Amino acid sequence: MRLSVFFGTDKIGSLDMALNEPFYGFTYDSRYLASPQAIPISLSLPLTEARFSGAQTQPYFEGLLPEGEARDAIARRLKISRNSSVKLLRALGRDCAGDISIIEERAGAEQKYIPAPENDMHRYIPLEGGLFRIAENPYEEIVRIQEETRLSLAGGQEKIALYHKQGAPVEEGWYIPMPGLPSTHIIKPGLLEAHYPNLTLNEFLCLRAAAACGIEAVDADILFPANPILIIQRYDRLFRSAAVDGLNKVSRIHQEDCCQACGIKSDMKYEHDGGPGFMSIRNLLVKHSRLPIEDIAMLVRLGIFNYLIGNCDAHAKNFSLLHSADGTVSLAPFYDLISTTVYDGHFGSKLSRNMGMRVGKHENIDKVKPEDFDIFAKEVRLRLRQVLNIGEELIQTLPFAFGTAGLAAENKGFLSAAPMVERILNDCNKRAKTLTPKNS
Repeated sequence: MRLSVFFGTDKIGSLDMALNEPFYGFTYDSRYLASPQAIPISLSLPLTEARFSGAQTQPYFEGLLPEGEARDAIARRLKISRNSSVKLLRALGRDCAGDISIIEERAGAEQKYIPAPENDMHRYIPLEGGLFRIAENPYEEIVRIQEETRLSLAGGQEKIALYHKQGAPVEEGWYIPMPGLPSTHIIKPGLLEAHYPNLTLNEFLCLRAAAACGIEAVDADILFPANPILIIQRYDRLFRSAAVDGLNKVSRIHQEDCCQACGIKSDMKYEHDGGPGFMSIRNLLVKHSRLPIEDIAMLVRLGIFNYLIGNCDAHAKNFSLLHSADGTVSLAPFYDLISTTVYDGHFGSKLSRNMGMRVGKHENIDKVKPEDFDIFAKEVRLRLRQVLNIGEELIQTLPFAFGTAGLAAENKGFLSAAPMVERILNDCNKRAKTLTPKNS
């Protein structure tokens, strides 16, 4: 069994299984390698004529697939073993994160892939009932839409990918992309609210606050207080000017997360399991970033922001890189920003206090001390004073940032926004002391 791998409509290589390999191996197409525009599919899979073994390719390609409960659910729907990454990739590979499509090869035929005719925009099917239907019946709608689209969204939370008509109000203009067509937005229904109250609101507030703190975060909106859904605009999709039947065409932008870029499997995404930490991501940026100084400063800003708000689930798969045509990368807008520490067992189910990436010597967020930021500064190759300045600026900005985010949520009818903002800021204030040491 062979699979063809495409950037857009251009075949860039093939996946094939060798005897006793755990996963598909990958070989770049010779014609693609000869192109002056060729860029690697991943920083962990540089351009070469040699075949990459299944063990080498698995971190990138398996990293395109859903994880955890989301993987379990979609595997059940497709009647595929959740342990069969090979079969899941074959079933879900037509529309992955970034500019990647994976298609089963046909014997004896030259492999070409055109996701959809350029003028075939009618293959975006209007979403009957709109987003309200998803909010009211999230499980049923996830099943229905995923069975129609067969696309792959990495991550552990169930979500839906849709196309939104450019310029339409957020409540209107939603379409289901048929196989081969790119989506523009990710919809995250509040499926976990019973265990983690206001989780959807929490994520909305943290994303909006991050943007107000000078952090480039994904553009997010929120609707339906009784059955909340989070609406996130994809940063790896770009509207084009040309339109057919009132719908603008969409281009894919290539990206990968930092586990994929480091050649680390998704089940090792946490640093204590062997996943990348701040030093590893900083080293990636030094070697490959188009603007390494700016990207490292942003990495530090987000790292401190996550620490202050108590986002213990900030692992390396939540840090991604956008690939440029010249072979360099840049930090992608940030996503999955949530205050996990507010869920302490008294407010909702208790979540782990261990961070996805250590700060200094400590993994547990409650054990971080001022001296840990001296270690952190050394790991990212900044002076301690630079790190503390970023921290002090964030501490001063956070009340306004969350206050503004809370007002935006209240304007959408979320009356629980103010108590959630207060809860998050109280947690921030406890940790702020570690960033203002007496002898700094």
